[in-house]
Formats: sequence, structure tokens, C-alpha cells
Amino acid sequence: MSSIGPVDRVVLQLRLQLQRLARERAGRSARAPRSAAGPLQRLRQAGPAEELGDEEFRRKFVRALLTEELGDEIGNEPEFDRISNEVARMLGEDSDTSALVDAAIRQLGLAPR
Repeated sequence: MSSIGPVDRVVLQLRLQLQRLARERAGRSARAPRSAAGPLQRLRQAGPAEELGDEEFRRKFVRALLTEELGDEIGNEPEFDRISNEVARMLGEDSDTSALVDAAIRQLGLAPR
């Protein structure tokens, strides 16, 4: 049996928190085709995380992760900014979850070098 890594844990928690939103979006419209570079890849291409403050980078990471999981179309919705900011805030409030987010960022190679 394989272990669940930090990225998988964060994705699972986010998925559980946002299931209702995803069901609503799926009911209203078909999923838009994904762009060639996914949100996490675009975050990687944006440059080193050290250029942003920790909190700002975590917000961008959570937004990219959610968009990667739920599709680019939802990332363009006006309420998505508020929701992704709230999710980032909630993840940062719990020390265990915050540590998982940090581990996911390192595992994906997005941490400052």
C-alpha cells in the first residue's frame, strides 16, 4: 500500500471543502478545455516564490491548486477569488494543514531555493 503525500492530502481537503461548489458549476455549464500550461505550471513559470511574501505566495498556490483541480473556467469566476482567499486563510490557520501546504509546495518544486 502506498502512502498519501502532502500534495494528495491538501488536494483531498480542498476537494472535500469545495464539493458543493464543483457540483453547482458542473450543473450550470460544461467544463472548459484546459490550456496547454496548467495553473501550477504557470505558477512555476512566474518565477521564484521569494519574490512574493509567504502569505501572497500561499494564496497564489492555493488558487493554482484549486484551478488545477476544478478547471480553468471556475478560476475565471468573480466569486472564485473570494473563495480561494478564504480557503488559503483557513489552511493557514491550522498548523498541521499549514505544514502540509508547505510540504506540498516543496514537493512540487515551488519553494524558494
